[in-house]
Amino acid sequence: MEVHHHPKAEKKNFKEYFLEFLMIFLAVTLGFFAENLREHVGDKDKEKEYLSSMVSELQYDTTKYNEIIKTISYIRPVLDSLYINAKEAKRFNYVLQGKWNTPVNEQSTTYQPSLTTIEQLKSSGNLRLIDDKDLANKIIGYAAFVQNRLLSTRLADMTAAINNVFYQEDDISDESDFNRKMDDNMQHKTLPANSALFDMTLIVRDSVTLNKLANSFINLKARDYGYSIVISQADSLATELIQLINNKYHFIRE
Repeated sequence: MEVHHHPKAEKKNFKEYFLEFLMIFLAVTLGFFAENLREHVGDKDKEKEYLSSMVSELQYDTTKYNEIIKTISYIRPVLDSLYINAKEAKRFNYVLQGKWNTPVNEQSTTYQPSLTTIEQLKSSGNLRLIDDKDLANKIIGYAAFVQNRLLSTRLADMTAAINNVFYQEDDISDESDFNRKMDDNMQHKTLPANSALFDMTLIVRDSVTLNKLANSFINLKARDYGYSIVISQADSLATELIQLINNKYHFIRE
């Protein structure tokens, strides 16, 4: 019986082993760099997406801040007039005049920024995508200012002062005219800013009670003033942040 001998495999030399190793090494290395590049490009795209959204929100914030500042400036002398109206109620036939009372009741002097994009960045851990550390710090600083100085303290003070005015008026006023005007507004879907003026007849005459009402207007005026200062600071921080982002990505065309 004939026996077939398998030919012996040709032994590779060192050079061939080295070339194989080099090819495998280069393939792995290139794959590693390609993956890193892909992640880097993806991260940069995410960063631009987040910052573009943030600029839009900041622009909205600055618009609202300026609206609030203008409203507070308009309301300030109105509150002075209401103070005199309540303090010297007899001179006004014990009626809170609609020309002063309506704007105070209808005009909003508070604003609460949402910080939606910043909160998404923080909660998802994607704040790391902002490679400019100065910009990242400015973002954190703006969020902290809004949450700690603008919302938690000042907004609560403003709400309390506004509610105090309402409580004082509700306790000592005949709101029949107010009720009629509100029904008319609801029927015609009138916006608060376009509401018809309404008087409130005061049903008390004692000076102590009227003084409390008068003081509530001055307290609101003081709160408005403090709030406008903080709103101006928030506006400056938001504007600076918009400029920093735009200097890098040019989202806003001059």
